[in-house]
Amino acid sequence: MKKINLIIALLISINVYSQKDSLEDENVRVQTIFKPMLSEALKIPVNPNPEIPESKKPMFMYSLPDISMAVSPTIYTIKPISLGTMLLPQLKNNYSRLGFGNYFTPVFEIYYNSLRNKNWNNGILLKHHSSNGDKNFNTFSNNSISAYSKYFIGKNSISADVLYHRNVAHIYGFPNSLNPLPAEDTTKLIYNSTELNFAYETLHNDSNDLKVKILSNYNYFSNSKSKSEYNFKLAANFSKLKDGIPYELFTAINSIHYFVKDSGYQRTFFDLNPKATLAGENFYIKAGVKIFYFSDNLDSKPYFLPLAEIAYRIMQNKMTVYTGIGGDLQRNTFRSIATENPFVAIPIFENTVNTFEMYLGLKGHLGSGTSYLFSANIANVNNMLFYVQDSNNFSQLPIYDKGTITLTTYTAEINHHFSEKIRIGLTSKVYEYSMSKLASPFSRPTVESKINATYNIGDKFYLHTDIFYVGERISGISNLSNQNYYAFKLNPFVDLNCGIDYRYNKNVSAFINFNNIASVRYQRWYNYDVYGFNALGGLTLTF
Repeated sequence: MKKINLIIALLISINVYSQKDSLEDENVRVQTIFKPMLSEALKIPVNPNPEIPESKKPMFMYSLPDISMAVSPTIYTIKPISLGTMLLPQLKNNYSRLGFGNYFTPVFEIYYNSLRNKNWNNGILLKHHSSNGDKNFNTFSNNSISAYSKYFIGKNSISADVLYHRNVAHIYGFPNSLNPLPAEDTTKLIYNSTELNFAYETLHNDSNDLKVKILSNYNYFSNSKSKSEYNFKLAANFSKLKDGIPYELFTAINSIHYFVKDSGYQRTFFDLNPKATLAGENFYIKAGVKIFYFSDNLDSKPYFLPLAEIAYRIMQNKMTVYTGIGGDLQRNTFRSIATENPFVAIPIFENTVNTFEMYLGLKGHLGSGTSYLFSANIANVNNMLFYVQDSNNFSQLPIYDKGTITLTTYTAEINHHFSEKIRIGLTSKVYEYSMSKLASPFSRPTVESKINATYNIGDKFYLHTDIFYVGERISGISNLSNQNYYAFKLNPFVDLNCGIDYRYNKNVSAFINFNNIASVRYQRWYNYDVYGFNALGGLTLTF
């Protein structure tokens, strides 16, 4: 490379100096071989050692100006968190209900109760309801007075109550064509009932403790026809939880004396009913036995009746299936017969015995607002009670089927509520009788249904409706001379009732009820027509 540069420099110098001479001698030709050569590279025999950059933390200096500003404070009152008052709400201890309706129907009720107390509780009730009716002798009058008292002593309670009832009814089931009409004193039935109850009960918080409840009841029942009945009952119930299984024992002795002038009839009952219940998460099993011993002036007899029930929950709160067997003894007394049918002049006493009963049912909920129950029941019943009309005095007469009747009952119940405003309930029962000695189930219905509904409007107006349906029945007239019964059909009926309550405030409200709106003069008992359309209105006061 240096040689090339040298040659170029010489050429340039020759050319420069030759300008002074003639141009003819200025051309020079040089020929040589060019061999390019690269010089050796100089390598630095030192490894790179990069420098570590030095990082310095910056220092910041702040200063706040010493300036104050005048600010007007705003004060808010903060409400404390409230857990509610520890005082219980104040109660009213008096309640009264006054009303009046057509057929000259006064209603009067008054309740007096003691206020809240840890040691005792007392109260008095007075009640009157009567009507003149719209037919000869179909008047009635119901009067009641009762008082109760309950004391708490440690973990025990003692209670007592006394009741007096005076009910008046008239026998008016005679034909309209009857002439002359019977005298009023022969149709009037006055029932007097005096009842005295005592009870002792243990109150334990521990479920494993023995719980005891002892009851005594004395009742004197009579009518204006020189018939009377004394009924005394002493009962005790013991229950205890052992190893997670509740055991229960009920026992009682019951003595009943019935008198007609100088003659009498005495019956004595002894009850013993032990049972136990085994419960699991989705099932329960109940087992026991009902033992009755009965004796009267003529005979004595023991009864051993089964008691067992099994239930299994198929779906939580949705569906539970249950089945069981059982039996029972029904004591038909002067008081029970007159309560069911007040037009009975001559009571006749037999014990109705359900010797064996088997049932199957399904119950649960359809959603949060609907509950249901469906069941089927079949029972063998001895001495079942029925009613016919006495052809001698046109009163009602109790009669019994002396054999064994097979009674089949189908039951359906559905209840639904729309929030707390509207509630609707339906209950229906269908009865099938397989008679033994009697030709028909006199005065007993084959179908009974009831629909009830309530509607709350703004917590001020409360509407309620009740609809009753009773199917066709067979009734009859007795002929005591030859023990024959002449059968008559009683038509089915629908009884529509509704009412409205207006609550002015918590202490004052008004009500009006409309009964038998369709004014159907149906017969609950043969030839005993009920009242037609009737209305009853009044006020209720709490003070």
